[in-house]
Amino acid sequence: MVEVSYNVQAAVDDKHNLVVGTHVINRNDRNALHEIALEAKEGLDSEDLTVLADKGYHNGREIQQCQQDGMQTIVAPNEIVNSNKHGTTEDYLVTRFIYHPDTDTYTCPQGKTLTTTGKWHNKTRQWDSHLFKKYRTPDCKDCPVKQLCTGRKDGGREIERSEYADAVETNLKNLQENKPLYKRRQMIIEHIFGTVKRKWGFNYTDLRGLEKVNGEFALIMTVYNLKRTINILGMTGLMEKLRKWIPDYKKVSLPSKSTVLKPLKDLCKEFGLDRPVLKLISVLNRIQGLSDTNRLYGSETGFLQKSRLFFTA
Repeated sequence: MVEVSYNVQAAVDDKHNLVVGTHVINRNDRNALHEIALEAKEGLDSEDLTVLADKGYHNGREIQQCQQDGMQTIVAPNEIVNSNKHGTTEDYLVTRFIYHPDTDTYTCPQGKTLTTTGKWHNKTRQWDSHLFKKYRTPDCKDCPVKQLCTGRKDGGREIERSEYADAVETNLKNLQENKPLYKRRQMIIEHIFGTVKRKWGFNYTDLRGLEKVNGEFALIMTVYNLKRTINILGMTGLMEKLRKWIPDYKKVSLPSKSTVLKPLKDLCKEFGLDRPVLKLISVLNRIQGLSDTNRLYGSETGFLQKSRLFFTA
């Protein structure tokens, strides 16, 4: 079996818009939330974290794992679609049924109580599996609006409650209470992908295999963070931070402090610290491949090119 597609995951902080976690997978977003959120939490060394994600990441298991690890999730839910036009009407969708955790029962829009035997059932789909309980009521038999609630002729309405329902409901409550915050999601995360894909031209990978592609995008995100940090601190401020930096080699993949510090010193020596920061950004752009000279990465060859001004690989 050959995997020919790659899915780049990234987490960006709201304060500085820096990439605080990134890796590449070859599965969809639905099973990716907890891994990238935990990477960001550990990278920031944070006790708590608020995670914003679009509906492609909405998965009860992933949401529950995030919450269990001390993260507040604000993930947009998937739209509930009624695929049976002769079945449940909008007024009787599952969201209209009220769950009571103290009695483990549901109340339907007609005020009837649905109960469960407590038995867990298993549902397996192509992408995952989960356990759920069934809730029913004998009152469906004589209900005057049964045709609006269910398409079953010989049975009543049945509600399924997933093992992850509590986490999903907590997430929905977080979303409803923090809608202005959720609206910031696009501004926080989408900018980096627009920059990398549209401005820098990385619409596809040049390497193959997860290990190599992870290395390729780790380098791309490192350059993004470097340029962003220069905008925030200025070149002098960045150099001062690096001089005082004591790396934790359990978290940092760079082989040594000098790997970052020496190229920046060369950059300063070449252009001088008195030059405007925009000039330094322009130089980094040129090295990255936006001009035909001194490119950091040669996409036509698939190899990293040596440069005396930036990373040597």
